[in-house]
Amino acid sequence: MFTRRAAHSRSWLAGLVGLSRRSLMAIMLLVIVLAVAAVMAWRATHQAPSSLPHFVEVANNTYMLPNPDALAVFELVKHDNTKFRNSALKGRWTFLIFGYTFCPDFCPTTLITFNEMHRLLALQPDGVRDVQFIMVSVDPGRDTPKLLSAYVPQFNPEFIGVTGDAAVIAQLASSVGAVYEKHAANSAGYYLVDHSSAVLLVNPQGRLQGVFALPHVAADMVKGFQKIRERAGAGSGPRPLADLSPLKAS
Repeated sequence: MFTRRAAHSRSWLAGLVGLSRRSLMAIMLLVIVLAVAAVMAWRATHQAPSSLPHFVEVANNTYMLPNPDALAVFELVKHDNTKFRNSALKGRWTFLIFGYTFCPDFCPTTLITFNEMHRLLALQPDGVRDVQFIMVSVDPGRDTPKLLSAYVPQFNPEFIGVTGDAAVIAQLASSVGAVYEKHAANSAGYYLVDHSSAVLLVNPQGRLQGVFALPHVAADMVKGFQKIRERAGAGSGPRPLADLSPLKAS
């Protein structure tokens, strides 16, 4: 019954468009081939090149790179006017943000969170002897070492502010997936800078090991950090990351 109805439908369709049954079957076959090709093309462009995702979530809003990424080679300046190179990231874990001193919300809020993290980590057996907190300026035109020295350490004397050549900062930011964009200045010359809101974690080998997405809660970030320390190099596989580089209007 079903077969006769299907055959009748195909014959009716062929008559409607003025095609023979053989021509209609050829078109149907072509449609199927094109559909299969489209599916294969979609899979080729949307599936990961390997079975291991670039990021995996190990705790709430905490993401780890099973294979840490190398940072760009850089030479910048700390707020105390000393050099800041890749070697400054070796031998300790570094919590890193890109921000600026004129930032009205994200940067001071995150530095306050860093201070609470510093307090919580100091209570742990490992303490904070192998941990540092750094803000790299995305506004080097205004953020001089002197200005950074009056800003960053007020949140914690051990925190480090970094500035320097704009091109070098851009290369460093690009190597860790951070983005930023300067707004046009107003009539008074004041401007804002949109920038990534993620907190980056650099491992003691100086490579990007983790990312903390919003919202940034000190206790949760400390737990996430401990998870990353435990799993670093283990290659365990929770769920993959969706998006970590939203622009923060600041």
